[in-house]
Amino acid sequence: MDLVTLVTACALTVDPKLMHALVWHQSGGEPWAVSVQGEPNPRIYPNMRDAIREVRSGSIQGPARVGLAGVSVSPSKISASVLLPCRNVAMAADQIARHAGRCKTHPRLKTDPMLCAVAVYRGSWAQPDVKFATDVAGMAAKGDAPNFDMPPGTSTAIFDTAEDQQSDSDTPIVDVTVDFAERARSWSSALFPRMPKPPGREPERGTNAPSATTEQPAANPFAASPSQPNAQSRDLFVRRSTKERTP
Repeated sequence: MDLVTLVTACALTVDPKLMHALVWHQSGGEPWAVSVQGEPNPRIYPNMRDAIREVRSGSIQGPARVGLAGVSVSPSKISASVLLPCRNVAMAADQIARHAGRCKTHPRLKTDPMLCAVAVYRGSWAQPDVKFATDVAGMAAKGDAPNFDMPPGTSTAIFDTAEDQQSDSDTPIVDVTVDFAERARSWSSALFPRMPKPPGREPERGTNAPSATTEQPAANPFAASPSQPNAQSRDLFVRRSTKERTP
């Protein structure tokens, strides 16, 4: 899978070209990148486990930006789920989309809400990173962000992954993506609503409709047949022969 395919599949709420440019400027397309404030270049790790271990080692002070899109996370709350490439991109896109709505009333950047949203995402509301956002917007407009194959095994999974497990037996991993997961499920429900079950059709009356049958009462085993005299009655009332009659 290449980077463009992954970003297009995972950036649900933002233009994929913009997210592709953001990923390139943020991490250079490295899924296990960790950016630390004050360092000009991100730290690149060979795998997810090493990245998590380094972030949680205590060597990083303050929030770090991790993964393809540089999602900001506290070192104590770093988890495999936030580094998962597709989920990382989707989380960043979700944050930018929400910032864009608020940016419409920003006193200085309201003319371009998406530029404002990227600047706030990379910086803060008090100090938006306008230079970063301008560079990203320029690359997105030109469409010249590099594309390349992602590491083997990269998928577009968001929720289920074998990598999304506890990486350190000493300290539990805290999943910071529960809120995002709920929103993603609501998007899925909105895009693919469950079809209501069609109401049951009543059988049409006609030759094909099953005829109603009246339940017959159970036969009484002691009831005598009208055509068969009761055996006990025959014994009680024996017909006398004519020879026994008196003249």
